[in-house]
Amino acid sequence: MPDSTGSREALRIDSSRCLPIRFNESSCRRCADICPHNAISLEGRLFVDEDRCTGCLLCTTVCPSGALEPNKGFDSCLAKLATVQDPVLGCGRTNDSSNAAMACLGGLSREHLLAMHHLPSLSGTLLTLNLSRCGDCLNCSILPILKERLQSIADAGMDRGGRRIVLEDAEGRITVTHESIGRRSFFKSLRSTLFQSAAAVITATTDQSEHRSDYAEKRVPLRRLLLNRTINGLTPVLQELVHSRFDSSISFTPACTTCQGCAAICPAGALLTKSQETNPLFLPERCTGCGLCVEFCLDGALNRV
Repeated sequence: MPDSTGSREALRIDSSRCLPIRFNESSCRRCADICPHNAISLEGRLFVDEDRCTGCLLCTTVCPSGALEPNKGFDSCLAKLATVQDPVLGCGRTNDSSNAAMACLGGLSREHLLAMHHLPSLSGTLLTLNLSRCGDCLNCSILPILKERLQSIADAGMDRGGRRIVLEDAEGRITVTHESIGRRSFFKSLRSTLFQSAAAVITATTDQSEHRSDYAEKRVPLRRLLLNRTINGLTPVLQELVHSRFDSSISFTPACTTCQGCAAICPAGALLTKSQETNPLFLPERCTGCGLCVEFCLDGALNRV
């Protein structure tokens, strides 16, 4: 039997952020629907079966609330990729033929791919995703999903002006350039090393795979934070395009009683109470489009676009 990239330990699980746990009438089943091994259950609690989970990380790319996120920070990967020209990103099974490795490339959401197209911290005009060990892996079901996400970005023109991302499944066609320190690259390398150290400190806080935050805690999920960082570096034209593809909008109907329940239940703090007599203020940069506020409103006074 082919071996797998990882395990349930690749996940950071915060069940208090799971939408059906916050509101039992929520229809969100994104993680369970995308899991290729039926490892996720939402019956009364968020449960990931460690015997079934193979660490493909697909669930982390669709969870809108941050209940399921990678246990290792993506910034540490970016820091390693930033030390070389035209880097190669792989998984835990391709460490020897990659400049940086994730637990599984299934953890690359559209937000991650967009960032790798455009983030100025990466060098060169090409980034290669090393798929040479995906064919014989239990997580091979990530491949069509990864290809579709990359193609959807290209079809929408959101890769315009950015570096090219290539999927390569033949190890013989992958060229890995290792970092070399020269006079011209010294300060760049130093900056990257400091960046990587800072990322490691941030990542160190996520060593526990099981976590439960306070129900009232508001936190923007990592994917949305990465998207916001990427958007800030884009041209105005690209910013508008990306906003149109990723952002959601909330509007209130006259039926709103200003009860502020939607603001209370939103896990990301995208709805802010300014006054008990007025509708909450909507903050689009914090919204992930989860729709929990719409489902929760007893008066049906919210619309999501």
